[in-house]
Amino acid sequence: MRGKSFRKVAVLMLIVFTLGVLAGCGGREKVQQEALPETRTVTNLDGSEIVVPVEVKKVAALFGPSYEKVVLLGAEDKIVANGDFHIDGWPWSNCIYKRLNEVPGVPNAHTSLNIEEILKLSPDVVFYWDNPQEVKRLQEANIAVVPAVSAPGGQKLEDCKNMLMVYAQVLGKDEEKVATEYAKYFDEKVRMISAVTANIPENERPKVYFAMQKLLWTAGKASDMPELIKLAGGNCVHQDLIGGGKNEINMEQLLKWNPDFIFVDHAGSSGNASAEEVVGAISDDQRFKQLTAVQKEQVRVCPTGVFFWDAGQQKILLLMWIAKTIHPNKFKDLDMQTELKDFYKKFFRYNLSDDQAQRILMHLPPNDKP
Repeated sequence: MRGKSFRKVAVLMLIVFTLGVLAGCGGREKVQQEALPETRTVTNLDGSEIVVPVEVKKVAALFGPSYEKVVLLGAEDKIVANGDFHIDGWPWSNCIYKRLNEVPGVPNAHTSLNIEEILKLSPDVVFYWDNPQEVKRLQEANIAVVPAVSAPGGQKLEDCKNMLMVYAQVLGKDEEKVATEYAKYFDEKVRMISAVTANIPENERPKVYFAMQKLLWTAGKASDMPELIKLAGGNCVHQDLIGGGKNEINMEQLLKWNPDFIFVDHAGSSGNASAEEVVGAISDDQRFKQLTAVQKEQVRVCPTGVFFWDAGQQKILLLMWIAKTIHPNKFKDLDMQTELKDFYKKFFRYNLSDDQAQRILMHLPPNDKP
């Protein structure tokens, strides 16, 4: 009897112990679930880490190219604020973006942010430019910020697709799929152009000058523009300049370079003269008439579309367009109207008409007539 009683007590103790262990495990699991992080980390192009919410529902697109990026990724419905310059800065964006005129525009978005007004809009993330002072102010207000930066070593053409992927990783899995599709498209077009231009000898490469915002402002070797021009089959006359996108030169230097082609882009921003005014100034100044590009009427205003082609996701279109412009015989089969329409349909989910595509290529605004 005593043996049976002992066995019963032992079994009972074993059952109690087992239940206690299971309960303990369940308790630990519950604690672990409650302690799951509410944030995640995304690595920017320069290697810096950005802490963002697990689910990003609302964003402020305060940097020039940021609205274009978010729209391309299919997340325009997440935008709760933009820079006020977005609203009427690029007429085609008013035509193609669905919510641009509904979203509040933040004044002085590139210079001095009103943090209190931004906080009222409760964005999960702010997409901004690489302005350390303003980025720090946003971070001090506990706002997650994604500054547009370059990989170490200076800006590269591939930063165009890689920065888009950073945006996508911030926004979510669906957006990452779109960014992957863009990267695939980008690489295909680069290979297509490179297959033609890689073996063009130096003496067959026209000298190219790229003006940014002002005629005597150009891009240095810290920019991706010299790389783009070389890939397009040109000889970038300013490829050895130190600095990035705003190098001021003098007239004597431009005359010395004597480019065969002059391209003007990014004009009209930051209160500067429009591209048409920049080109008009060339014809008004007798000194410019000494330039080969002027004598041969090879001064071109770059297309713009929803944003400047030299700064946003349409940069891959700029590569194709410049290659076609400076080597028309080598790119007879490259139809820029078709390429433009395909790009807008694929990435902006907008069907351009032939007339609309042609107007963009000619740097003309939308035709308001029905």
